[in-house]
Amino acid sequence: MGKKLVNKITIVGCGPGSKKHLTGLALQRIKNADSLIGSKRLLDLFADTDTDKYTVNRNYKLLIMRIISLSKRKKVVVLVSGDPGFFSYSKLIIDKVGIENCEIIPGISSVQLAFASIGKTWNDACFVSLHGRKDEFPMLVKKVKEYKKVAVLTDDSNNLKLISKGLLSEGIRGRTVYVCENLSLKMERIRKFKLSSLQRVQVRGLNVIIILEENSSSS
Repeated sequence: MGKKLVNKITIVGCGPGSKKHLTGLALQRIKNADSLIGSKRLLDLFADTDTDKYTVNRNYKLLIMRIISLSKRKKVVVLVSGDPGFFSYSKLIIDKVGIENCEIIPGISSVQLAFASIGKTWNDACFVSLHGRKDEFPMLVKKVKEYKKVAVLTDDSNNLKLISKGLLSEGIRGRTVYVCENLSLKMERIRKFKLSSLQRVQVRGLNVIIILEENSSSS
């Protein structure tokens, strides 16, 4: 058990992007916060909130020390995209200060919304993040071969064309791919393709890719 902090650190899942997808409890904690910490994109959601704001950078060690320091005198809310338990830096905070010093507010992940948008269940799906994780590509290939449903989080480097080229080079065929862009935002777009045709597809903004075995009868 870690040293007890004066104020618990609240980690809020901000959902897939739109403010309307935040839960009531999440909005309440944000409203009552003295300090908000998060990416510029998430902080911009609360630009009209009269609260101290701190932008996250890649120096997570320094970030955590700042969070701990602020929590000694303020109610700190850390904003993470999607759900805190799904590929977020909330684990780093919890590992450092202990769960007894944290309050976790779940959020709707982009993957949940993606599956809902295409009308498919996700309890039997596998999840891979290539967001800043190029070395995870072999794992993606392995999972696509093993599972009928695979959801992939991407970034500018590990993009749709790279993924399709890599999977095809591994002999993977007969897959249907849903490209879900900018979920919950005004620019939202959801399209369905064959894996073999993805090289010509242009994408923009944040996206989730769902790869399905074509002959799968599962919902």
